[in-house]
Amino acid sequence: MSSLVELPGYASAFEAWLATGPDAVAAAAEPTPSFETRVSLMSNLMATLFHEGWGRYGWPEAVGGLGGTILHRAAMWEALARYGVPGMALYEHLEVLAPTLVALGPPAFLAEAMPRYLAGKERWAQGFSEPGAGSDLASLRTRAVPVDGGYAISGRKIWTSWARYATWCLVLARTGTVESRHRGLTAFIVDLRSPGVEVHAITQANGTDELAEVSFDEVHVPADRIVGELDGGWAVGMHILSHERGTFAWFHHLFLHQHLAGSLGVGDPADDSRLGDAVLDLAATTATSYAALRAHESGRPLGPRAAFTKLLLCEAERSTFDWILANDGDLALGLDDPEIAVQRQGYLFSRIVTVYGGSQQMQLETIAKQVVKL
Repeated sequence: MSSLVELPGYASAFEAWLATGPDAVAAAAEPTPSFETRVSLMSNLMATLFHEGWGRYGWPEAVGGLGGTILHRAAMWEALARYGVPGMALYEHLEVLAPTLVALGPPAFLAEAMPRYLAGKERWAQGFSEPGAGSDLASLRTRAVPVDGGYAISGRKIWTSWARYATWCLVLARTGTVESRHRGLTAFIVDLRSPGVEVHAITQANGTDELAEVSFDEVHVPADRIVGELDGGWAVGMHILSHERGTFAWFHHLFLHQHLAGSLGVGDPADDSRLGDAVLDLAATTATSYAALRAHESGRPLGPRAAFTKLLLCEAERSTFDWILANDGDLALGLDDPEIAVQRQGYLFSRIVTVYGGSQQMQLETIAKQVVKL
């Protein structure tokens, strides 16, 4: 099958490499219920892709890349999905955080840190939500106070993706008054190995520990670890969300296609309506997320229109796993089969997709106010 992404030279060369059966790809494609093991296998895969050069395309040379655009990354993950890799695991943050880091982060720091990220040696987390500030992010209270040589950060973050496994965390903290709301926020790169940091993993209903609560007690952050401008953290956050709610849909929905295709052998023709829902939802996500890739490639910000893609991805994920559950009773009953266990994790995660990364209600409000102008 040829790539949907229009990069015939790169896509065909990568496809030929995959056809040789690289060990790291085969290992990552094995169904692995243990999330800790999955992280290790994916780190090995990232290292192989980096050293072979494939994972460096799509990133600037200044941060360890080989040039190219997001379309190179899109083609690479599309092919990996077709070769059985079930997801990006914690490296999905490469498509959420890294574009913003490259665009707005401190160049000298990223010249050292990004190659380690691309090579699977270090990982990143995103520290936005707090116990009292989730949907209303502008009300967050984690504070950064100026000290000699930088800032001291104190506060708590909740639902912090990948923090248990991460080395670095992009933390949104208050540098202005509470009353300044979104105008008084700054984005900092925080070393999670620093004194004063505590990470407490949160085990989800599906058994994985993707999320965590992170506390900061006067954690020192050097002055050169600011992303964007001082008090300009809101713009950084919006830049991130344009990827998390827009272009990320392309990378995530590739694996939903494979989940759906793998379930067709056990499907009941009497339940074709569920299958039709999933196919149409995925087709809509393919179209809108590919348009988002093209917009990113040409430097056009997605802005509030990213909310459409986020909503469509949510529907596609839920309808895909609704079909899988309806047609495979072992998803609820099978205890020992690794493949079923991984599918079960996916189904349970699909129940929360309309909440995380901005709730469905927030996306609809964004569209109503900022796109339709109601």
